[in-house]
Amino acid sequence: MAGSGYQQDSNQITSALYRVVLTMTNTTYYPNASSTTTQNGSVNPYDWTSSAYTNATSMTTTQATYLAQGNLRWQTILNSLDGVSDCRILDVVVSGNTNGTDATTQPTSISFTVDYYRDSFVLGEWNNYLKSIGQSASGTYTNADGVSGNTAYVGIGGTAVTTTALAIQDIITNAIMSSTNRTWRVYNPAQAGDSQVKVSVTAPNSTASNIFGTVAVTQISGTTLTGTPL
Repeated sequence: MAGSGYQQDSNQITSALYRVVLTMTNTTYYPNASSTTTQNGSVNPYDWTSSAYTNATSMTTTQATYLAQGNLRWQTILNSLDGVSDCRILDVVVSGNTNGTDATTQPTSISFTVDYYRDSFVLGEWNNYLKSIGQSASGTYTNADGVSGNTAYVGIGGTAVTTTALAIQDIITNAIMSSTNRTWRVYNPAQAGDSQVKVSVTAPNSTASNIFGTVAVTQISGTTLTGTPL
């Protein structure tokens, strides 16, 4: 008869929470009036229909476009974070535009929590990506299972990615620096409603290292497996 008892598996879910604070008060790094209009919009988790807004229908066409650009950057961040390991986003706090109620101005601060179901994958997967795009090796990192000596690579933000928090910081930096375009729902003042419009964003008016410095990531809970599972 087979024995019974608890068997630990290194593939078991080991959820961990990381708090992200994105500070966008520097209007050189996150412009709100750049002549290269696709740089504007900051990062914004809301589209124009959000119940948080008290004045969305008073936006001009330009303001509506910038709001959509910020929302597109936010979606790029979410897709990038989820691309390395399954996660969910919790406790989003927007400030700087009357605490997230003014649709006519772009946010200057966003805080949110990333809950990774298996955060042990994040560090290795992001370093594998950095290697694949030709980033330079720089130091080593230790896996969540305690295995050390893995090669770390210089991130998009210019810092060697040696911890999961640094990986998340670099993933977000890369997303913000990405140029992308997508058909998006944008408020149309002439129709007093929305239209499907092609929205484009380019990197804000800054270097990746400067953007990296505006992103702070702190692990706020969670444990990792160590040793050899039974």
